Amino acid sequence: MKLPISWIMKHVKTSRVVKVNEIVDSLTNLGFEVESVSTYGNVSGPLVIGQVLKIEPLTEFKKPIRYCTVDVGTKKVGIVCGAGNFSENDLVVVALPGSILPGDFKISERETYGKISQGMICSAKELNISDDHSGILVLNEKVKLGTDAKKILGLNETVVDISVLP
Repeated sequence: MKLPISWIMKHVKTSRVVKVNEIVDSLTNLGFEVESVSTYGNVSGPLVIGQVLKIEPLTEFKKPIRYCTVDVGTKKVGIVCGAGNFSENDLVVVALPGSILPGDFKISERETYGKISQGMICSAKELNISDDHSGILVLNEKVKLGTDAKKILGLNETVVDISVLP
């Protein structure tokens, strides 16, 4: 079971800063085996909430490709995307140029499929928050456009992976 340190700290009453190794020691003393401590997501750069305004199918290619106009709060950007599980008006996570996703995947503005792509609409797998790569991560709740998606998704947070000892 993966537990973010911030979630654990919501349930611990203390007036001092607690170090990760102290939390690990306490969990072990309570009968939990700590399998690993890692960083969840590990994303840097501009990762924001955007709304898909328009989807233009690009039909001249062997696989389905769409050119999307996305409002990222401060501007509208064009993004080439191969996923088909989202619609106009959906809220999505957008990695803008300058972002670095897990696996040292650098996002830049570039020409692809005959269009300029100004970022990437992300799946949960691409953000390393799930193994689900079936499509784009579509948000269910209303969030202000341009909001830092790292905070919304709890990315770059230390996570403790535990199992209960027999």
